[in-house]
Amino acid sequence: MNAALIVKYEANRQQADGDHLNIDLVRKEIPVTARRAYFDNAGTGPPSIGVLNAIHEYLTDWRDYGENWEEWLPTIIESRRLFGKMIGASTDEVASLPNVSSALIALASSIKYKPNGNIVVSELNFPTNIYLWHLQKRHGRVKDVRLLRRREDGIVPLEQWQGAIDDDTSIVSVDYVSWANGCREKVREIAKIAHEHDAFLIADSFHGLGVFPINAKQDDVDALVCGMYKWMQGPHGAAYLYARRDKLDELDPNYVGWHGVEDSVVRRMKRQEDLFGKPFNIDDAQPASDATRFEGGSWGVVSIIGAKAALEYALKHDQQERFHRILKVTEHLIDGLKRKGRRILTPLLSDRRSGIVVFEDADPRGTFEKLKSLNITVASRVKAIRVSPHYYNTEDEIDKLLAAL
Repeated sequence: MNAALIVKYEANRQQADGDHLNIDLVRKEIPVTARRAYFDNAGTGPPSIGVLNAIHEYLTDWRDYGENWEEWLPTIIESRRLFGKMIGASTDEVASLPNVSSALIALASSIKYKPNGNIVVSELNFPTNIYLWHLQKRHGRVKDVRLLRRREDGIVPLEQWQGAIDDDTSIVSVDYVSWANGCREKVREIAKIAHEHDAFLIADSFHGLGVFPINAKQDDVDALVCGMYKWMQGPHGAAYLYARRDKLDELDPNYVGWHGVEDSVVRRMKRQEDLFGKPFNIDDAQPASDATRFEGGSWGVVSIIGAKAALEYALKHDQQERFHRILKVTEHLIDGLKRKGRRILTPLLSDRRSGIVVFEDADPRGTFEKLKSLNITVASRVKAIRVSPHYYNTEDEIDKLLAAL
């Protein structure tokens, strides 16, 4: 990492501490903003200098000293705590996993399924959050997977959820925000419907966390999963799983790794014991009493180091203020697209808005490449362009995009 860049970052950070969201300072902390108009946060969010510094320090430590196990473990625990703080949960309700797919699989293998039951999902979910449930049907754990379809306006209305969820529903799995069209789901209301029928509600917050405030307790979700490399601006290889404390005892994992048992190295460290001073019990397998029961093998420490820094960076800002910024910038984009006569596929109702705007395009790949040549980054999708501005983007950058279109 360039030393001058680090010093400049520290000066900006100190000036920004205690201030309201200062976009000029924020943009200095996110290097990509000096190089391009970046609108693909729904794909991969660009890191702050703080995240880059944390990863660089880890790599330097690894290079110079090799394994530093007993210093890495507290960082993993702290990252769980910070994620819990981000969603209003306690540390013992949070597990660290390598990605959202692994988190969903961990839940799917732990839930008690109702006899001849069903699972309710939406076509607006990310594919993993659909494929996984079809396999539960194939393996005989459920009788039916009810896949809800969006209306012409891009919304799956609450009435569809109400009609599909019944007393035989084992699981309802929903994305806070659709990756496909940016529609924000009414998670709290869907959770209420699910719980009226004693169904387990899983929420994927990958396109919500970092965009708008999320409180898992207030939304009454039973489990929540989220990765770090999109709107949270962290690295690939780090994700978190939240499970409500009063639901943990109902979740009985079908698999466990050496970090997911009651007598794990992390628990030994908390008890100030020698981590490897006594044999592990290999005559039985007792899953941990907290959410770490879902953790498997060794963590990707470099990813968690970066995730911890990303969480710290996000928590510096008021999440509602960030969301106001995102709404302002996306509103500017929507107005410009309307003036150009572009058909917008994203629901525009105020309670359905997120950070994603999708519009039709006759040649999305060609448009993507042309914009890329102009240092404007968007995402090419099926007959459409997806634009996902973040709080650090500006209306001037949106004007640049609109002019290029």
